Amino acid sequence: MYHVPSNKTWDPTAIAERLRERNLDATVMADSVRITLPSAPPHNFFERLGNLILRTGPQHLVLSFDPQKFIRNITLEYDPLKMSTEMAVFTQIGKACKEIGYWLAPDREIALRYCPDSAELRDLLDKVEQMQIEKENLVAKQDFEQAAQIRDAQTPLEQRIDAILFEKTAKRPDSADT
Repeated sequence: MYHVPSNKTWDPTAIAERLRERNLDATVMADSVRITLPSAPPHNFFERLGNLILRTGPQHLVLSFDPQKFIRNITLEYDPLKMSTEMAVFTQIGKACKEIGYWLAPDREIALRYCPDSAELRDLLDKVEQMQIEKENLVAKQDFEQAAQIRDAQTPLEQRIDAILFEKTAKRPDSADT
């Protein structure tokens, strides 16, 4: 996940600059970065007709900072039904973040950089990882209702993890730098 370390501040202008260096159309909008992906030209008449009727335009991703979260404090908004996480843009975002000192790492790695000796944190991370596996298995079986229940049960655990990290770093969620 993308993370602004506690010794850094969120800088959407720097991210947008790094993304533009990678030939991505990145624009700073208030405190966020909007990335417009180039659209592929339609291959045939039916695709052109579909684009005309459905008014499909370019796809967008939005990067923003969420001071209420600790680990996943950089949020990435996009339509997962239209974009695969295998797209090169995600690699480019990760590289841009790393260049300015932000982290791209699994939740466990980020959390344990701050609190390597916390048994409670390790237990919570284990539970969240197990729930994530269960959720993915349920989605694969197309049992979306059960997957949603697990997601909802996972949220308080993730909030507790963030609370522990805010406490250990003496950084309050409502006073995080932006």
